[in-house]
Amino acid sequence: MVHCGVTAIDDPTARLVQALSDLEAAAQANVQRTRELQRRARALSRSLQAGKNIVDLVTSEEPPRMVELVTSNMAALETTGAEFRAAEALALRAEGLTIEAIADLFGVTRQRISALLKQKAAEPS
Repeated sequence: MVHCGVTAIDDPTARLVQALSDLEAAAQANVQRTRELQRRARALSRSLQAGKNIVDLVTSEEPPRMVELVTSNMAALETTGAEFRAAEALALRAEGLTIEAIADLFGVTRQRISALLKQKAAEPS
C-alpha cells in the first residue's frame, strides 16, 4: 500500500495495524496449543498417578511434545509482542506523545523507549 509516497511499513498506523493482526494470529495459535497442552497435562497427570513410568510416557508422546508446545507459545508471543510494542511506541510518538509519556504507559524507562524507537527507525523499510 502506498499513499502520499509513504509505504505502509513507513506509516506508523499501518505498521501498528499489521502488528495487531500478527499478534492476534499468534494469540490464536497459542490458544490452540494451550488447549492441547491442557489436554495432555491432564492425561499425563492421570498416567503418573496411576504409577506409569515418566520415561515411557514422555518418550512415547506424539510430536510436538509438551515442552515444544510451551516453547512455541513463548516464542510466538516474544516475537509478535516485540513488534507490537515497537509499532505501538512508534505510533504513539508519531501522534505527539513524549518518550517519557510512552515509557509511563509501557511501564519501562525512558531510555528503553528511546532505544526501541532508535532501533526501529534504523531498520530498513
